[in-house]
Amino acid sequence: MSLAENGIDKFLVGDYFHNPYPVYRELLEQSPIFWSEIARAWIVSPFDEVEKGLNDDNNYNASERMTKASSHLTKEQLDTLPHIIVNLSNWIVFQDPPSHTRLRRLISKSFTPRSITAFEPKIEKIVSDLLDKALSKEVFNLVDDFAFQLPSIVICELLGIPLEMQWDLKRWSDGVAGFTASARITTEQAQRAEDVAREAEDYLMRLFGELRAKPNDGLLSKILNAPKDENDDGLTDKEIVGLIIQLFFAGFETTEGLIGNMVLALIENKEQELLLRANYDLIPAAVEETLRYDSSILKQSRVASIDLKILGQEIAKGDYIHFMIGAANRDPKKYKNPDVFDIARPDGGNISFGHGIHFCIGAPLARLEAKIALRQLLERLPSFVLQEPLPEFPELLSVRKPLHLWLTGAKGN
Repeated sequence: MSLAENGIDKFLVGDYFHNPYPVYRELLEQSPIFWSEIARAWIVSPFDEVEKGLNDDNNYNASERMTKASSHLTKEQLDTLPHIIVNLSNWIVFQDPPSHTRLRRLISKSFTPRSITAFEPKIEKIVSDLLDKALSKEVFNLVDDFAFQLPSIVICELLGIPLEMQWDLKRWSDGVAGFTASARITTEQAQRAEDVAREAEDYLMRLFGELRAKPNDGLLSKILNAPKDENDDGLTDKEIVGLIIQLFFAGFETTEGLIGNMVLALIENKEQELLLRANYDLIPAAVEETLRYDSSILKQSRVASIDLKILGQEIAKGDYIHFMIGAANRDPKKYKNPDVFDIARPDGGNISFGHGIHFCIGAPLARLEAKIALRQLLERLPSFVLQEPLPEFPELLSVRKPLHLWLTGAKGN
């Protein structure tokens, strides 16, 4: 069998970024684990192995992931990137216990079911206000006019950051994504990430001073002004910068992509849109099916902390492994007709928010935002009508979202 027949040579090349799912199908059937020279990592696709790997913090670690992702950069190049390297080292997702436990505990109270439920009326108002503006146009861009702005406003409100900073936050988040979500980081992406990390740090350090002098009700102010625990020296300002930039990134990318991918899936599966319009009780199921069918987060990675085997393949200690969430969510051994978008699917569920100790802490908030957004879009638009230019997707290994999605507005329907 040639490489052209088993999908390996199609991974991360050609039309892959526009639609990776045909490649995932071939990998699941013929190459459930393989070494990718482009990604410099093992690629693991089956659902059971992906779930098991993400849930295993004994045989894998998270803290060496960025070292592996940037291992092709020289020491001299890495020395020019002090801000982005230090920043990412303070992200929860790149921490192992006990540091991971300490950081996650610090912010977990702001993401409890009770806290999220209390935020619901505010999200309803944000969605309504954004749609008032977007739908006043004959044609609008769902991404810039709505799908990005909703999570950005929510995260600004949650953190207590001035709303006028939302476009800077997006620029910073996109710059960081080029470093954290690429298959292999280029020197240009690395330099851009360094520039935005420096800019974000400068802004946040100034904001820290303002919030210490004049606290507000936001999460950031609470972190900065929290009394020191006798068993904990508290976080350094550098650690808080990393924590906040991770919340920018996670808050924007996941929800922005979820909303865009969801509306696009309904456009491409008109019978499902009609089914949903006939029964709004299916909205939560539509959100979950989108997470399975076209997740905005396509993979999570780990580094082997011991020699081990996956599907009979020997993995050496220190090897980099990408557990492909996007492929696992389409595994025919887990789901019947996995390439069919079915909001009434009896075998639902997904692992799009990860698994184990690194399960996305903001998952309940992302789900709530998506459900409210979808309901109001259905209520205010009689149909979803796609306009040109057709959607494009970023060339990223980790993130999948339409960069633009032009729809007919209320005036045009």
